[in-house]
Amino acid sequence: MRKNYLVLLATILITAGSFAQKGTTFIGAGGDLLLPTGFAADYLKTGIGFYAKGLFGVGTAGQITVTSGYAGFKTTIPTEIATTSGRLIPLLLGYRHNFNGFFVEPQVGYAVLGMTASDGVDYYTDSEGGFSWAAGIGYLFNNKVEVSARYQASSKGGETDAFFGLRLGYNFSLNGPKSKR
Repeated sequence: MRKNYLVLLATILITAGSFAQKGTTFIGAGGDLLLPTGFAADYLKTGIGFYAKGLFGVGTAGQITVTSGYAGFKTTIPTEIATTSGRLIPLLLGYRHNFNGFFVEPQVGYAVLGMTASDGVDYYTDSEGGFSWAAGIGYLFNNKVEVSARYQASSKGGETDAFFGLRLGYNFSLNGPKSKR
C-alpha cells in the first residue's frame, strides 16, 4: 500500500513539475493552531504545530500543493501518574485556486494520529494512520504572507478524527524576481 502511495506521489510531483513552467512555484512554511472537533475533541485539547508546503504553478491561477507538518496536543485523559500527549502528521496533495488574493484549497492524502504516555520511567506510544482530507480557504498578502482556515478529517476503521485549523505562513518564490520589460 505504501509503495503504491509513493508511486502516486512521484507521478503527481513529476506531472506538476512539467506544468510548473506556466505558473509560479513557491515553498511555504508557517504555524498552525488546531482545534479538535467531534470524536477527537473528547480526548485532545487545542494543538499547535508547523507545516511545510510546496506549491507548483499550473496556469495563471492554479497550483498543485504538497503539504506536510507536525502538530502536538495535550490530552484531556485524566491521569495522576502519567503525562499524555497527542500528535498529528499529515501528508496531503491538493489543488489551490487563487482569486485576486483569496484562495480555496481542497486536499487529500494520509495522516498519522498518535498518542504518547509516560510516567517518568516507562514510555508508551501508539500511532494509527489513514485516509485524510481537508478543505481550506484563505488570503495571500503580496503573494507571500498566507492566512487561512481549514477543516481536516482523518478516517480509519470507521472512526474519524477531525480538526478545525488556523494557519499563518510565509511563501518563498522559486521563480526568482520578475524582469521588467
